[in-house]
Amino acid sequence: MEPSLDNYKLSCELLGHSMDVRAVAVGAATPEGGQSILSGSRDKSTKVWKPSGNEYFESLTLQDHKNFISFIYFLESEQWICTASNDATICIYKQDGFVPLLTLKGHGSTVCALAGGLEPRSLISGSWDKTARVWTISEAGDVSFVALEGHEAAVWAVATLKEQQKYVTGGADKNIYYWNAKGEKLRLLKGHTDCVRGVMGLDANTLLSCGNDAVLRFWNEDGECVREMNGHTNYIYSMARNRALGDQVVVSCGEDSTLRMWNVITGDELGAPIFHPGISVWSVTCLQNGDIVTGCSDGVVRVFSHVPARQASELVLKAFDLEVATRKSQINEEIGGIKKTELPGPEALLSNGTREGQTKMVRHADGSVKCYSWTLGNWNLVGDVTGGTGGTQLSSGKKLHEGKEYDFVFNVDISDTEPPIKLPYNRGEDPWQAAQTFIHRNNLPQAYLDQVANFIVKNSNSGPVTMEQAPTGYQDPFTGGSRYVPGSSNTNVRSGGNVDPFTGASSYSTASSNAQSQVDVNFVRSGDKHFPVSSYRTFDTCDTKKVLEKMMEFNGKLGPADGRVGEEVLLAVIKLTEQSPELDLTSLEALTLLLRWPASFQFPVLDILRLAVRNEPIFSMLNNSHNFLGTVIPQLTGSAANQLMVVRCLANSLSHATGRQHVMSRLPEIIDLVGAIKTGSANLQIAVATFYLNLTISQTLNVAKSEVCHVVTSGVVELLKWAKDLEACYRSMQAIGNLTTTSCGQETIAQVVSVDYVMDKLRELTNTPQGENFSKVNTVGQALLAAF
Repeated sequence: MEPSLDNYKLSCELLGHSMDVRAVAVGAATPEGGQSILSGSRDKSTKVWKPSGNEYFESLTLQDHKNFISFIYFLESEQWICTASNDATICIYKQDGFVPLLTLKGHGSTVCALAGGLEPRSLISGSWDKTARVWTISEAGDVSFVALEGHEAAVWAVATLKEQQKYVTGGADKNIYYWNAKGEKLRLLKGHTDCVRGVMGLDANTLLSCGNDAVLRFWNEDGECVREMNGHTNYIYSMARNRALGDQVVVSCGEDSTLRMWNVITGDELGAPIFHPGISVWSVTCLQNGDIVTGCSDGVVRVFSHVPARQASELVLKAFDLEVATRKSQINEEIGGIKKTELPGPEALLSNGTREGQTKMVRHADGSVKCYSWTLGNWNLVGDVTGGTGGTQLSSGKKLHEGKEYDFVFNVDISDTEPPIKLPYNRGEDPWQAAQTFIHRNNLPQAYLDQVANFIVKNSNSGPVTMEQAPTGYQDPFTGGSRYVPGSSNTNVRSGGNVDPFTGASSYSTASSNAQSQVDVNFVRSGDKHFPVSSYRTFDTCDTKKVLEKMMEFNGKLGPADGRVGEEVLLAVIKLTEQSPELDLTSLEALTLLLRWPASFQFPVLDILRLAVRNEPIFSMLNNSHNFLGTVIPQLTGSAANQLMVVRCLANSLSHATGRQHVMSRLPEIIDLVGAIKTGSANLQIAVATFYLNLTISQTLNVAKSEVCHVVTSGVVELLKWAKDLEACYRSMQAIGNLTTTSCGQETIAQVVSVDYVMDKLRELTNTPQGENFSKVNTVGQALLAAF
């Protein structure tokens, strides 16, 4: 009789973690013949659970990582517990040890996969830094490693094929590579359409893989995918062999809340899936007695058994079934048009708010949704959130496509020899954004955009999309009073359209006759809330009176040897702040003199410089004669005020061809320095985001360069890890959106989705109502996640 998941029922629940259980593994054998269970969590702890009858008790908690635990591996030959973390390290503990025997450092980002190596006392690890490493630890404790380099995005999965003496890795670039012990590539397997999240060696030199495309793929010895196993409806995060039931039996789990069982030889799913009360079933492993262990986003480790004597009591089983039934009812339940399951959990309250009075909806384990307000440095409960839910598919009259309901699902013929492609669309959705998403998902030429969008408008009776008018007045939302601080101003704002309240630049206006703006209407709708964005953002405002006063103050503190100048020099420099300054050699020479001032006195000079470089001839003369970029770029490691002005200077330089050419020639150096900024004011956050946004605009208006798109995406991802200002987050999301519309779009998406924290933040920004002034964050977030 073939094994079946139908025979499995809950055995017990292990409670102790306060957040998601991201990893589970089988630990050491016990004297009684059982096995311990290892679990790792987003709460930064690893727990060792030892069996006692049909239950498990917490025997040890390890807390040496600085961030969440992403993977656990037990190296049986050495009795080592190996934990990988988002802090980019691997801790190695002796069984029952309280402190690490060794900590492996060297990866540049999260370590997300581990396996035993080919040699004794060796491990292979995979990381978000796009590399895998084979570590060897000598008896004396000396560590050496071999780097496996070749993936273009995060390495999510690793495996060791001992019989073949090979390693296998899978990554967010959708590729699977075979390697020898020297770190040389041997084979490339292609077939997955999204991130590869797991690889596993099987008998007869075959391989099993799974990924974000919700498919398990079986590869034969020749590297051919000969079988696909479908059933999961969302990302597959983990899989494990259940040797107690047979070498052909594998279990898997994922983002669809389920645990599933498969016969990998026939491709059949064995029994009905076991649903979990949490959204994400992050990890799965199997004990030698056939019991299955899962780690879930509700913070619970669960053990399921096919042996009736090890199954839980009827009372416990009924309670579990009730939790599952509640989870199933929540899957399509909505509040205010937002699915409950897409709302953040209680962990969202661990992050500080971005502004006083910010509200956040949070989904709790009991199914309730509560509203919290950020007040005086704390999230305070406002009350329960209630709302009507939508009807069924039958009562609503909507059409189902890939598990989601839509007002329309069109059949689109793109070829006489291929079947029609489904194009889903909901009333109220931006037709151009729906068209852009359709083009991405089906790898169609960008030239189809207008044709597809107009098809939607015509066949859905969608009226013309109207443009919201932005405020025409300028108010600096960041600096108070009238004192001069870097970036503050209230005069000389460039107008001629809707004024951007953060840079002073003109935003897109329906009344504009500018040719570029006419192009934008096909892409950017509703007040510049979507992407791609094709108008460079510049920082144009300046209170010249206060800048001059500050320069005079600093000048008075300098001696002749330190660079003190006459007042006429300062007045000459001020001329460069004009919107269209004359090409005055005296003013340029004066500016170069002031750039030699001590770094602590430079920020008002840099404030003038960032305005001067908007003018292409002035930029050319400054850089060709005085290499001003070489002078100011090092200031990115200086004071916060100087950092702000240099980043604004770089952003403004990108507004013309000469500036782009020179900035691009030093881009790796600049990105490294800007990326090293990990904290700063709202002004600095916005400046960095605008710099990245302008870089992405350069890629959308020309043939995109893969290396540029890659480093810019990395920079935006790093910014989103710490930025809290909503305008900065909005521009960062626009920047990612821009890159998704280029020929490098898939690589960009792979880079972003491989960083769990950033994906969680994007979902939170999208699903948390941001208020009238920043509803654009919700809108662009919806468009961005749809593109993913």
